[in-house]
Amino acid sequence: MSFLEGYLVGLGMIIFIGPVFFLLLSSTLKCGFTPGLMVALGIICSDIVCVLICNYGLVPFINYSDSNFWIALVGGILLIGLGIKYLQAKKIDPEKKVELPHHYHIAFFTKGFFVNFVNPFVFMVWIGLVKFTERKTGLDSTLFFSGTLLGIFTTDFLKVALAKRIKDFIKPNILQLIFRICGVVLIVFGLRMILYFYFK
Repeated sequence: MSFLEGYLVGLGMIIFIGPVFFLLLSSTLKCGFTPGLMVALGIICSDIVCVLICNYGLVPFINYSDSNFWIALVGGILLIGLGIKYLQAKKIDPEKKVELPHHYHIAFFTKGFFVNFVNPFVFMVWIGLVKFTERKTGLDSTLFFSGTLLGIFTTDFLKVALAKRIKDFIKPNILQLIFRICGVVLIVFGLRMILYFYFK
C-alpha cells in the first residue's frame, strides 16, 4: 500500500514544470532518445541522493538559509549558463544525425544530475515528503520512497519518449524556436532561484 501511495505521489509530480523538464525536452529533441534517457537517469539518481541526505541528518543544513542561498546561487548560474547555450542554438534538421561526443552518456547523465541536485526547491519537496512519512515504519517509509522515485522516473521516461515522437513532426525553424523558449525559461528559473533565496 505504501509503495502504491508513493508511486501515485511520484506520478503526480508531473505537474511540476521545472528546469529539468526543459532540460529533458531540449536534450531529447536535439540529440535523440538515448541522451534524453541519460538525463532522466541523472535526475533520478540525484533524487535518490536527495532522499538519502534528507533522511540521514542533513536536513538542518538544507534548512539553513545561508546554505540555501549558496546552493541557489550555484544552481542559478548553472541554469543561466544552460539557458544562454540554448538561446544560441542554430537551426537543426530533425533528419540529420547529431554528432555526439565520445563520452556523451556521462555528459548528459551529469547534466541531469546537477541541474536537479543544485535546485533547493527539489530539497524542499523531499524534506516535505520525509516529514510526511515520519509516522511510517522503516519498511513502509522505504516502500513509499521507492514508489515515489519509480513514479518520477516513469513520468520522466514518458517525457523523453513523447519528445522523440514529437520531433518527427517538427520543422527546423520550430525546433530552433523551442530551444530558444527553453533557453529563456532556464534563465528565468535561474534568476528566480537566486533572487528568491537572496531576499528570503
